[in-house]
Amino acid sequence: MTRRPRVFHLITRLLQGGAEAKTLATVRGLDDYEFTVGYGAEYAEEQVAQLEADGIDTKQFPLIRHYNPVTAVPAVVSLARYLRREEFDIVHTHSTEAGIIGRFAAALAGVPNVVHTVHGVPFADDRNEALNQFVLACERRAATHTDRIVTNADVIAEEYLERGIGRPEQYTTVYSGVDLAAFADAEPAEDLPGERPRVVMVGRLADGKGHGVLLDAVPSMDDFEGSVCIVGDGPLYESLEAEIEERGMSEQVFLTGYREDVPQILAASDVLVLPSFREGTPRVITEAMASGLPVVATDIAGIPEQVEDGQNGNLVSTGDSAALAARMGDLVGDSELRERMGEAGLERAERFSVEAMVEALDGVYQQLLDETDEGRNSWK
Repeated sequence: MTRRPRVFHLITRLLQGGAEAKTLATVRGLDDYEFTVGYGAEYAEEQVAQLEADGIDTKQFPLIRHYNPVTAVPAVVSLARYLRREEFDIVHTHSTEAGIIGRFAAALAGVPNVVHTVHGVPFADDRNEALNQFVLACERRAATHTDRIVTNADVIAEEYLERGIGRPEQYTTVYSGVDLAAFADAEPAEDLPGERPRVVMVGRLADGKGHGVLLDAVPSMDDFEGSVCIVGDGPLYESLEAEIEERGMSEQVFLTGYREDVPQILAASDVLVLPSFREGTPRVITEAMASGLPVVATDIAGIPEQVEDGQNGNLVSTGDSAALAARMGDLVGDSELRERMGEAGLERAERFSVEAMVEALDGVYQQLLDETDEGRNSWK
């Protein structure tokens, strides 16, 4: 009896974000592989516990930290030793830091197959230009140690190639998958603050998500009598809470903190907004489409492949609070428009199912294994 191929996934932070959800759906959805999930200094204990309960090995690498160049080199050395000892057949990295560290380490360890998933474009106008250039140089170099680069949207692959990262034949697009039924059948949450129509923003409270743009937009929405719920937790929680209070918006804009019942929250909402400065192909947009909600989001990265402007939502430029206010105002003021766009989103969501994502990634793995010396037949 031949053994299953051993695949090592590495992600910078094992928290509750979209990149983590895609990674965990992959290791849980493919039975023909033996998976180990590695993660850096930041993690959620419940995520690790659930993986171990599912029979999936985990390994922490504390030197892998969010944008910390001081620990990057020793992290590469430590990881390379581990990979050399464990003899994985495939290393699959996720996110910027783990992607760079992991691919350099895999090259040192002589791992035969290396995959990297780009969950979000790390180059953005709201980031320091020197940092953008440093990350770009690292991405170009790491691409030389990569067999397949998986992007969440065709436009991301195009942008990476325009920046001189990798070669066209390395790229493949795999849309982030969502359990569509869980959102289509959800009952509305009954404990959300504020009145309807309800605008909801779901995601980590961190730089780059555009929370300040949303707060700038709300006062410009004429005759808006509904509410705005910002769902999530993160380093900006206290500063956002203070800003909402200082602006006198506490009766209309609410922070809910982290919630696990996102399907129920979306079912109790009317419009999803995502004014991010950098993204990949956000899962929460697919979740909103599966919930029948129209979406107002920024025209960046893979979002236009999810949201067709004027059909299942609207696209605005990054930082444009006036445009954001106008599009949100159109939707909260017109229930028929919300219904029409919501129905269009339901149809569009089908291409973003978790089943389609897992099947596509299985194809990537099998193609790589076929290209190794022993070929596919030795694994099956």
